[in-house]
Amino acid sequence: MKIKRVDVTISTNKMQESKEFYQKYFNFKLVYESSWYIELVSPQMPTTGISFTLPQREAGEFFGGKGIIISYEVDDVDAEYCRLKAAGLDIKQEVQDKPWGERSFVVDDPNGVHLYIYQTIEPTPEYKALYDSFKTE
Repeated sequence: MKIKRVDVTISTNKMQESKEFYQKYFNFKLVYESSWYIELVSPQMPTTGISFTLPQREAGEFFGGKGIIISYEVDDVDAEYCRLKAAGLDIKQEVQDKPWGERSFVVDDPNGVHLYIYQTIEPTPEYKALYDSFKTE
């Protein structure tokens, strides 16, 4: 299987707030909007999108968004942290280095979905050894 696009859909009653949040803070662009569905795409990665659908429609009730984490890899996690904190977003987890090789922080979108923003860094020797054990020649 060759994956050509990744799109996350969140079931929510906060469709407009969600659209505005991702447009304002993450530069997503609107590609489609109806009364029950909104689709956004990242201009930097047009194969990556995020969509929002009403929880209750003719098709029945959809998943309510609990337990979702969306991860965004960025070039400069500290700059993104400063930008989003200055914009007034509630930081759920401060910037920290993770032993598995990521420097990260967490904010929530209007639906309570965790957004894990990270930059790749060198993993600790223990994690590097673990990762290397999965590599095949």
